[in-house]
Amino acid sequence: MDGTMLSHGYSGISIAKRWVLAHGSILAPILLRSQNFLHLLTTLSPGYLSMIRTSEQLIHDLTFFIHRSQALKEFGKVVAIWKCPLLKQTLEDSFRNWTFRNQDDFDRLLIPIFLIIKCKSLESISQTRESEGPEKQWKFIENEQEQASEAADKAKVEHVLLQLAKQVATGRLTKGAIAELVSTPFGNPFFLDSVSRGIIGNLLGTNNCLILMDVTSFPGSEGSPVFLINDRGRRSICGMIIASLSCCRGEWVNCTFAVNLLPSLKLILQTQLLKNQSRYLTCTIFPFTWHNRLEIDTLEKCIAIVKCGSNWGTGTLVDEQSGTFITCAHVVTMAPEARIEIARSVMSPTGRHEWSADANLIYKTPNGKPYDIAVLRVNRKFLQSTMKAIKFAEKSVRKGEQILSIGFPFTSEGRPTITNGVISKTSSYMFQTNCCVHSGVSGGPIVRRADFKMLGIIVCNVASNNGSVSYPRLCMAIPITILQRPLNDYLQAADPKALEKLTEHDVNVTAIWNLRPFLLSNI
Repeated sequence: MDGTMLSHGYSGISIAKRWVLAHGSILAPILLRSQNFLHLLTTLSPGYLSMIRTSEQLIHDLTFFIHRSQALKEFGKVVAIWKCPLLKQTLEDSFRNWTFRNQDDFDRLLIPIFLIIKCKSLESISQTRESEGPEKQWKFIENEQEQASEAADKAKVEHVLLQLAKQVATGRLTKGAIAELVSTPFGNPFFLDSVSRGIIGNLLGTNNCLILMDVTSFPGSEGSPVFLINDRGRRSICGMIIASLSCCRGEWVNCTFAVNLLPSLKLILQTQLLKNQSRYLTCTIFPFTWHNRLEIDTLEKCIAIVKCGSNWGTGTLVDEQSGTFITCAHVVTMAPEARIEIARSVMSPTGRHEWSADANLIYKTPNGKPYDIAVLRVNRKFLQSTMKAIKFAEKSVRKGEQILSIGFPFTSEGRPTITNGVISKTSSYMFQTNCCVHSGVSGGPIVRRADFKMLGIIVCNVASNNGSVSYPRLCMAIPITILQRPLNDYLQAADPKALEKLTEHDVNVTAIWNLRPFLLSNI
């Protein structure tokens, strides 16, 4: 047995007895063979719940086996479908350079699609009909109570979605909150109810409709529920996985995307239900907390986007009085010929807007030399007033301790993304982490999760020898112990010569940063 997964199975959420909420990913095999259904999805109006008529020829394609356990199977058919306008708009506005590798050629069509499946028990008709299709091998067990008109189905769909919305409304999504995924990897019932955990890394898109997490997921996990976990271990459903594999500008993204269910459900329910029923959507918010959520907000105030020509990365504020930032030298490699700009997203009474200011290049290490550091300075009178200098850790980094990374992957605008991990390996000149790091995070801080003090600065992840594959969860950072004394000397004397100590000429240190004699670093 070679372990190859050939199944087209996916995950789903059991939202009521005999009712399942599924994601459009499950339709990918059908679209390959059904032009009629492809046309139906293409012309489907966003934001409206559409009922599927049982008399349509498509109904056999829209019938699925449902596994609630390895032994129990049911037969389910799609009775309702909707296209989320929030996700559709977000894909068009912010994800033009992205590909999603779990839905063949239909990723952008299927990501905003959601299905309601009605399940029924199964019984075998006859062993002599094994050669017939599944719709003939099995039949629905129906009685007078179970037989329902399409109008009754619609009323039931609206009811179960309302009950789901009431459950979703009990948890407030916050960046850094612990998230739990319960899925069926590869859609194989053998892996049913597999659990993985991570944190909410960012909330993206229109009405924060998209959740980015550092939770590990696999193909077939699309449709799985995402739960918030509070400090007391209580779970509250908040989302559904919509993409387990993705690439941004050709770079593999080792993160998982989920839909934020509440904004999507609100649109459907407000469209379909009477106004006096929408009171359930404003129920009291249960305070799902993460013990460091205030520190997350403070950490965001310590960093900004650094733009230089076509490059961008992350800058970390180390001194408020002088407006001094540090980033990686490769972020500003086009300076001084190209202008350097510091920017960040700021919330004000009139909404969110971008603040920016020009930065002066004080020092950068030569190309190819450790430690790949640049020191920038912004005129204090132009420094954004809410920004705070990061605090340096007093204790040395230790293998195995829990950490967070923060920076601006994927796009040079918007709010930063955080991921969590541990210190994997340490040395005097470098430490290694398993935080999920992508292009744009270079120059961002690694902080100790216990006290949110800076342990080092992110430089790179690792790439294969030919550069064709990068490994987001194998990233390298410069220890703060390397940076702290030269920075302090510069801040005290305002003499850029003090920063020359940031360039390392030792060939052994250079070899360490190039990971020789093994893989070449993506430095």
